[in-house]
Amino acid sequence: MTDKLLQQFRNAVYQSFQKRPDAVLDLIDALTVAGHVGSPVAVSEEAFFRRKFSMVYDTLCHAVIDFDRLLYTLLASQPENSEKIGGYEIYGLDATKDERPDAETLPKRCCLKTQKDEPLVYGHKYSWLVRLVQWGTSWVAPQDVLRIDPEPTDSQVGSLQVKELSERNSHPKVVVEDSLYGNHLFLAVFLLVTNTFALVRMRITNVLYEKPEPRKPGKKGATKKHGAKFKLSSPSRSADCEEEFLLGSQTVRLKAWKGLHLKKLPELVVMMLRVEFLKPDGTPRYKQPMWLLWSGPTNVPLQELCRMYLWRFAIEHMFRFLKQNLGLNSSRSNDLVATEQWMWMCALAYWQLLLMRDLVETNPPAWYPRFRDG
Repeated sequence: MTDKLLQQFRNAVYQSFQKRPDAVLDLIDALTVAGHVGSPVAVSEEAFFRRKFSMVYDTLCHAVIDFDRLLYTLLASQPENSEKIGGYEIYGLDATKDERPDAETLPKRCCLKTQKDEPLVYGHKYSWLVRLVQWGTSWVAPQDVLRIDPEPTDSQVGSLQVKELSERNSHPKVVVEDSLYGNHLFLAVFLLVTNTFALVRMRITNVLYEKPEPRKPGKKGATKKHGAKFKLSSPSRSADCEEEFLLGSQTVRLKAWKGLHLKKLPELVVMMLRVEFLKPDGTPRYKQPMWLLWSGPTNVPLQELCRMYLWRFAIEHMFRFLKQNLGLNSSRSNDLVATEQWMWMCALAYWQLLLMRDLVETNPPAWYPRFRDG
């Protein structure tokens, strides 16, 4: 990573803002160097913000983003050493909450409850699409941020982001998601894109279907869409292929079943992968296995699919860092534009940290653990 690439990124971001570009860069720089952000206006105390505190509000409310230009900038700025698995670029998709329980007049506020036992909370939710950069680290490269309106679901917004990513980037890629996206509303988009595949965790209560039996000659009626049921809780047949491999010091057992489909999406033929982490005596470490739905070619090695999904957790570390350090959820403005633009400022500040990571030297306190190379 060089100073040149960072400068190119900054210039491209500057050109992507049609109003207040100078103030925007000052705000991003101040966010980048801030150790902890308690509120957007507090960033004005940083030396890199060369304006009065009132310009923070002005910038968030009146900066105008050319999103087409910005999204292509983020795609072109991906680090050159970003890793692949099996020849595929790996992307993560997930939604994060911005709870605003007391903001009763907040525009587009919606219920954030997703689990049955969760308390009823209101606020906004944002869908993030990121490129996973380096295996074994939490670095990601954000590619898109969209607010989820009250009516479209997380799956519908996520499918839109995947479709637009496929149109911008023709490279073979995989999008990994948690069980929230294991439904026909999201997976239907993979019938429309040719260079992008889904790797989604499925709940063990899900039921898929085998291919239907061939229609007998002369038989009347509509052709069957579904064959026998395939319950993830109790597979009805033996696996088509299986293997074991070591992930670090952990033994992982993989079994795959091919030729399955969802009831509401029979056109999308998928492979189901069961992942079990084993104890030293060969028994499962956890009570329930992990099930992954794969919509791509079935000749991809099973262990590579497993590694793709386990890499997904880097996006969770990004959310934690953005919330704890960059104040992702610290904006309390009732202006919808200002709230959304704050999310983008945090994302662009994170981008600068990503591009700077090879240009700075760590200087931990003397009492921090020291790690030797090799």
